[in-house]
Amino acid sequence: MIFAFVRLAISGLIAFFFYAAWAYYANSLVTDDTNILYKAALVQGTYSGGITLIFTFVLELCHKVFRNEQYCLPFVIPTLAKPSFFSKECATSKAFEASLLNIEHARKGSCIPGMLITPLPAIAVQSVFVIGVNIAFMTPNLWLTVAPSIFFSAVYGYVYSVSLTKKLKHVQA
Repeated sequence: MIFAFVRLAISGLIAFFFYAAWAYYANSLVTDDTNILYKAALVQGTYSGGITLIFTFVLELCHKVFRNEQYCLPFVIPTLAKPSFFSKECATSKAFEASLLNIEHARKGSCIPGMLITPLPAIAVQSVFVIGVNIAFMTPNLWLTVAPSIFFSAVYGYVYSVSLTKKLKHVQA
């Protein structure tokens, strides 16, 4: 528990300093106003430090949902929704569930592992937030400021997802 908190705190601090420096540099290409540069650096650094903590928490939750399952991409949403999709069990819900199971069994060899789906919700949330925050604070060079954040969040998400899956397989072995 303490190790996890220290790991998250260090990740947050690294994200803060890296992205604050990047935002300062990216915006120094379009303005010399130090107030704007410091504001852009503070906004991006604070946001990135905080979102790193939230991002990792969301990854952990998604890993618990997807785990080591295999998913046929066109059927990810119906598969996740199937138990609660229908309020009452009826012939339609049974047919729907049976159809999904038949398709999943038929597609087992061509499905993708859950660890590849795990980071997608966190990446989507992070991307929307980082763009929205920087629009709200009128960051002058928006796309150059946020692109590394989105890219490195995706890389971090996939590396973290793979490491969680390997850790789970090691514990089960």
